[in-house]
Amino acid sequence: MMRIPVDLGKDSYDIILLEGALSRASEFADLKRKVLIVTDSGVPPQYYEEVAQFCKEPVTAVIPAGEDSKSMENFEKLCRLMLENGFGRGDCVVAVGGGVPGDLAGFAAATYLRGVGLVQIPTSLLACVDSSVGGKVAVDLPQGKNLVGAFYQPRLVILDPDTLRTLSDQVWRDGLGEVVKYGCIGDEALFTLLEDCASGGREALMEHMDVILHHCLRAKAAVVEQDEHDTGLRMILNFGHTLGHAVETVQGYGG
Repeated sequence: MMRIPVDLGKDSYDIILLEGALSRASEFADLKRKVLIVTDSGVPPQYYEEVAQFCKEPVTAVIPAGEDSKSMENFEKLCRLMLENGFGRGDCVVAVGGGVPGDLAGFAAATYLRGVGLVQIPTSLLACVDSSVGGKVAVDLPQGKNLVGAFYQPRLVILDPDTLRTLSDQVWRDGLGEVVKYGCIGDEALFTLLEDCASGGREALMEHMDVILHHCLRAKAAVVEQDEHDTGLRMILNFGHTLGHAVETVQGYGG
């Protein structure tokens, strides 16, 4: 097991990186309370069902897969769901899946009762190396991506590399772009490892996934620790995002 700290003073937390971590989630996170599990239709049900079995009072919200689900409408639905089930400040939200449920769940956690606990359990490569760490949570507007959001750090991030084996090739490639990004902006060793694995494709990369994830997560944590609110150094992590966000907006998040 690798435990990667994100040092942000009172908002510090750990990233747990461990094969099989999903089946041991209760060892790391306090789930003996009301827990809103937010996931989407693209996530294998066994992943969020495994988390639910550890919760004292689980409530599961499954949103449609896709960026257009990161909406004000779905944000309101999550808040109403917590209200209807009597969630208090001592309860928590757990995001299981990729960047869309992670961002949506995080924004709901940040704003419901002015903040409840948040645990990120990313199951896509993109969410593992980027969106689950750093506290950027948001929803989209028709005018642009992530225009309504907050900086709200999770209490814990749990990564289980085994979940990456069930990704479609398209979702895998989405995440791999983020991995390459870390190599490009400041990790020659990671970039070299990716080059060495290129001929072996996805299978070769999975053999080194613990190392790859560790490189990316340490890089992300180091940048966030220096610039939590994205006013300087952290902007380097937007490498490729600026153009990508513009394309998504023009396509209405469904292209």
